[in-house]
Amino acid sequence: MQSLPTALLLAIAATVAAGPPGYINDSACTPCHAGIVRSFRQVGMSKSFYRPRPDDVIEDFGKLPFRHQRSGDVMEVRWRKGRLVFRRWQLDAAGKTINNFEQPVDWILGSGHHSRTYLFQTANGELYQLPLAWYSQTKEWAMAPGYDRRDHEGVQRRARLECLFCHNAYSDVAENKQNGYWRNQGLPAQLPEGIGCQRCHGPGAEHVRRASSAESDAAVKAAIVRPTRLDASLRNDVCYQCHMQPSVAVPGIRRFGRDIDSFRPGQRLSSYLLRVDITDAGMARDDRFEINHHPYRLEQSRCFRESAGRLSCLSCHDPHRKVPEPERAAHYRAVCIGCHKDAHRATEDCVSCHMPRRRTQDVVHVVMTDHKISRGPVYPELLSPREERDPVIENIELPDAPADSELYRVVAAMRAGSGDAATRRLEQLLAATASPDIEPYLDLAAAQLRQKRTDAVEKTAGLILDRAPDHPLALEWLAFARLARDRDAALESLRKAARLDPQRVETQFNLGLILETRGDRAEAAACFERAIAGRANFVPAWIHLGDVRNGDAAIAAYRRALEIDPTSTRAYVALARALRARGDEKEAMRYLRHGETHAAKPEVVRAEMK
Repeated sequence: MQSLPTALLLAIAATVAAGPPGYINDSACTPCHAGIVRSFRQVGMSKSFYRPRPDDVIEDFGKLPFRHQRSGDVMEVRWRKGRLVFRRWQLDAAGKTINNFEQPVDWILGSGHHSRTYLFQTANGELYQLPLAWYSQTKEWAMAPGYDRRDHEGVQRRARLECLFCHNAYSDVAENKQNGYWRNQGLPAQLPEGIGCQRCHGPGAEHVRRASSAESDAAVKAAIVRPTRLDASLRNDVCYQCHMQPSVAVPGIRRFGRDIDSFRPGQRLSSYLLRVDITDAGMARDDRFEINHHPYRLEQSRCFRESAGRLSCLSCHDPHRKVPEPERAAHYRAVCIGCHKDAHRATEDCVSCHMPRRRTQDVVHVVMTDHKISRGPVYPELLSPREERDPVIENIELPDAPADSELYRVVAAMRAGSGDAATRRLEQLLAATASPDIEPYLDLAAAQLRQKRTDAVEKTAGLILDRAPDHPLALEWLAFARLARDRDAALESLRKAARLDPQRVETQFNLGLILETRGDRAEAAACFERAIAGRANFVPAWIHLGDVRNGDAAIAAYRRALEIDPTSTRAYVALARALRARGDEKEAMRYLRHGETHAAKPEVVRAEMK
């Protein structure tokens, strides 16, 4: 292996923040592996997350604006002065623009081989998805997955760190083992762009150091993970860290005490993440087919089960190279005839019959190869258009079945939105066997708070503080538990939580709520403004900012709340009252008439019109 000057390699490696200790900039791989780096740029993984660039346009902007009938939203993205800008608006009864929202696009998620979705980043580093997507297969604009409904999340769907885990290289975020799922979701302004070498090969710093020295080729190779040299299970886990997702509705649950970027190739994936599967009352398991079901479906295949580990993702897919379209049928057939030497030769294309393309149920504008190898040919209905649907979850399963699987199963259910029964079950489990981890107690306290069970919240917050004194979230939730009987103590607890975790905008907002109820309008406004400064799309903060302001300032805050969330019943009513107080009955009625058809609770808006 060619030895390169240490200074050169270190300079390349340090060009941007590279993530956890041991990780470096993937560009350091180029001097020795230029051919692989060049071919990898055409692979979808390398383009999984990136900045918008005018020279990388694949969309047809001439097909915009896009009108979404169910919500009444009209949307477009346009290049403006070198920036890609998203715009959404609605039309009032007179056909005039109302609730106009604009937001520069900071990031694109998705390679564009099938689709592109668009994200923006708030000042506190959080990422939020925009509702419009480009679908490359049909060359059309449509709603992003999960948005084709009247009550979609608009510009308030947060892309959690778990999303970025599979869509990007590791970022330079501070380690937080304690909070796990409940850690802050902020990311640095500068991020890697796409999955890189080290997500499959592990940290590269030591490998680069040895490559720059006089050490032997064997020593250099020993300092990096080579997935093809791992045993079958560990090799699969390298791919499965992102591609084994049995259910998008209930994602896999990370082990308590493991931080988001702590998985390393060569480790057992089950020591980091437990896969979660579901039983859907509206669909048989054999019929379930989602966009990230490649290994999930492959493992259901007889070919996989009887291959004794020989059949894997790498049997057909070279992660470093995208197989050109004209070569694919022969390429995949060569894999098949490795075992099926006597297979008929009626066609050179095994995949089209035995691994047909199907429309996915979670991304309904996309068709993907079904990796469950079957005997039968493709049926036309597999490609038929379909509507988005929410699964009817009857049961949640953890196939990896650890000894404490029941605790993880219940927590996974709660994070997916299960109600009181799951909360009560978690209470029972933690009462029977106290957990040394605080993460399940955070899940429990959050659920109890939603249920307004203040005595239970106070008890659970105390258990968290026993394990982690001065834990900001526990202090915040403890304040709400004690608010009714000791507002001053609750206020001080929230102030302390805000000092301990200044990045958390919810703490500023909650502090503002208490100050507002106490009549401290000026200080409450300052808290709401700090919350908005960190997260500009924080609708409740805009509404309450309007409540503690007067005149035009209040009207501007309520208008902004509606621009962000055109379904906010509270904002329609508050804006109309503020406009009437100013004597502008015509404008007040304009918003009320619009809210009568677009608010989440039109009957409330209708009552305000009387």
